[in-house]
Amino acid sequence: MLLDPNSSKLPLREELPRIPGAPKDAAWFWGDKDEHGRLNLLTPERVAKAAQTVKKGDIVPLNLPLDIPGPAMFGREDFEHKIKKLAPGAYDEVFTCNPQSGSQWDGFRHLTSEEIDQEGKITTRCGAQAWAQTGIAGRGVFLDVYSWAKQSYDPHTCHGITVADLEACARAQNVTFEKGDILIVRFGWVHKYLSLDAAGRQALADKKTLPEHTYAGMEQSAAMVDFLHDNYFAAGVGDNPMFEAWPPKSFSAKDHCLHTFMLPMWGMPIGELWDLEQLADKCAEEGRYTFFLTSSPDYVHGSVGSRPNALAIF
Repeated sequence: MLLDPNSSKLPLREELPRIPGAPKDAAWFWGDKDEHGRLNLLTPERVAKAAQTVKKGDIVPLNLPLDIPGPAMFGREDFEHKIKKLAPGAYDEVFTCNPQSGSQWDGFRHLTSEEIDQEGKITTRCGAQAWAQTGIAGRGVFLDVYSWAKQSYDPHTCHGITVADLEACARAQNVTFEKGDILIVRFGWVHKYLSLDAAGRQALADKKTLPEHTYAGMEQSAAMVDFLHDNYFAAGVGDNPMFEAWPPKSFSAKDHCLHTFMLPMWGMPIGELWDLEQLADKCAEEGRYTFFLTSSPDYVHGSVGSRPNALAIF
């Protein structure tokens, strides 16, 4: 079965046919050689329509500095930057980083071994280089949940944002969803992180294992899985480290771990740790929460993810 990405009638999760050899709820219906997953929904027609949302030409970058969070969390490598003098008045630079340590896309290879190691041979299939070759552009839809909730929860605790919360926030912001939207949710994690002093940031970095961390994010529930699937978002983005509330019960689909559904089962990229602070101010100022979104992933063969290099254009 192949799906037409331009179709306005795509199957709900409860209507999905089974894919031989794939787990229940797998929804990769874009062809055997496809490496874009739900980014296929960003058709030329939808990109052209999204570009029509540009009215003023104002640009809002959505990327944290490469050294934020700093120190890096989860035992990842810190960003390093060196200036090299080539000759009088001429300079180069060298920097090293773990692309998963700051603003990032989680790629399809981030949560699977099958596409990386096949019979002992490292492959590049489904690497983020496929996204770099085409670029990512479409309609960004922003749900500023943290402002809508009047900052009533601590974003550095395990607080689950429900489907009811998202829908109420969307109504308050006069937002409706369209197939192929790039869903962007502000949980408030970056807002709080940027207010921490050096000791507070170090305390987060000292938590080396995933279960030690607690963050607000998308609730892991059957209703949330349906919401993300049935709206046919091209990607999901948040300002927290995990997109979903953390920690989850497990990484299992039976416990509704969103990473498990979105990345390997649907091919739906996950953006994490995006800087949505300026975007929140801009959307409130403009009184609209949709815009033209562009992202130019890094061109690295076999990459498990990428820096987003993302812009919101109004």
